[in-house]
Amino acid sequence: MLRDPISSAVRLLPAALLAVLATTGCPAEDDPMSSDGGSETESATTAVDATDTDTPPSTTDGPPTGTVELGWGIDSFTPLQDGGEFRVVWGTQGAAMFPMPVRASGITLPDDPSDFLDPRAPKMNLELDIEGHNDGFGGHFKRIANYAMTFEVLDDGTYEFLYVAILIPDDKDPLELAGLPAHLWVEVTPYDSPPIVVEYDLTVVVDDPPG
Repeated sequence: MLRDPISSAVRLLPAALLAVLATTGCPAEDDPMSSDGGSETESATTAVDATDTDTPPSTTDGPPTGTVELGWGIDSFTPLQDGGEFRVVWGTQGAAMFPMPVRASGITLPDDPSDFLDPRAPKMNLELDIEGHNDGFGGHFKRIANYAMTFEVLDDGTYEFLYVAILIPDDKDPLELAGLPAHLWVEVTPYDSPPIVVEYDLTVVVDDPPG
């Protein structure tokens, strides 16, 4: 039986975070405070705040350290290319998303890189703009704010985040997005260094829905 990538994405969320993100996919979609995971004015916070721990406060002076690379895929990593494609993946009952894995290196992680409650977990902000459809929170097609990322440490010492599921809103027909220009902006802030920003100009690609 074929795996539904969108429902599988939801099952991968930690239970506590799933309760916060409501209808978001693997891990996060929009600012995780509104009914569809978004908040127009407030950023998400994790259940454990940095002031509640003995961990020293972060320092963010100086240039960014480390690297961040964005990709496309559900169980593989295909690097995004500026000027390249950003492909929609269909789930069941017409649901659709952009699956965006993230790779990083040279940044501080918690002792347990999968612990999203640790204040040392890197935080991510994301803005996706698609021409003619930027009527979501903050004037974007999709926005994610202050999302605590979890990573797997790969054999070569770099880190990979399975994927961010950027869900397409229920009131949008994914087929209407085909061929439209898009701009993807992502900021990852390590605990102890300034933000790392990556952005791409892309073209949305949408295959015919299954069935």
